[in-house]
Amino acid sequence: MNMTDSVAIISDIHANLPALTAVLEDSDKLRIEELICLGDIVGYGAQPAECIELLQSRNFCVVLRGNHDAYVAGDGEPPNVSPETAEVIRWTRGKVTPEQRTYLGALPLTWQGREYEAVHASLHQPEQWGYVLEPAAAAQHFAHQSKPLCLIGHSHQPKMFVEGEDRALDITSLESVRANRKQVVNVGAVGQPRDKDERACYVVYRRAEQDVWWRRIPYDIAAAQKAILDAGLPGKYAHRLSLGK
Repeated sequence: MNMTDSVAIISDIHANLPALTAVLEDSDKLRIEELICLGDIVGYGAQPAECIELLQSRNFCVVLRGNHDAYVAGDGEPPNVSPETAEVIRWTRGKVTPEQRTYLGALPLTWQGREYEAVHASLHQPEQWGYVLEPAAAAQHFAHQSKPLCLIGHSHQPKMFVEGEDRALDITSLESVRANRKQVVNVGAVGQPRDKDERACYVVYRRAEQDVWWRRIPYDIAAAQKAILDAGLPGKYAHRLSLGK
């Protein structure tokens, strides 16, 4: 399989080093050289510094800023999060280096490539971290999309919306990219899937075939759970990994 003209798109790592390692190993097996990350490197999980280091060691075309990255880079209390999430954010600030916090805070919110663009949450007010889960939110997003294809994360749920259609497409593993209609593709989550499939998720955009390919990758969930519990972080963030929710 020739994947030299393909792109691997990852998002929502959430300090889950075993999941990130497994996904990058999979993209290496496919010989994909073009990599992008849609943000949320940190949050929830117990290995934020290690995940940042691993990303920085690879040749990513772009790494975007997610809301958890912004929260960790900032100094104040994060808005509209649970007490447990706020606890993890404060803990993470103490576990990453000052240079890593600066790195997270300087990441861009959006990016445009040759034939696609990318954002962590939505192109409609990207700094507000809105979710594209329903057709109305997709329509708001499409009003700001200039390329045929946009890649997003944030919700941890693989989805694809096509402009003008009133529902998300049912995702299996492959979807064709429409030539004359805008579409927004949620690539799922590497480190904390929420679609009841516990495997790490990412997307390969294949230019030659003009499709997007969701990849589900098993990883050492027990190791990620142990790291969270050993760090003294809220146990629910460990438990949910094995449930995919």
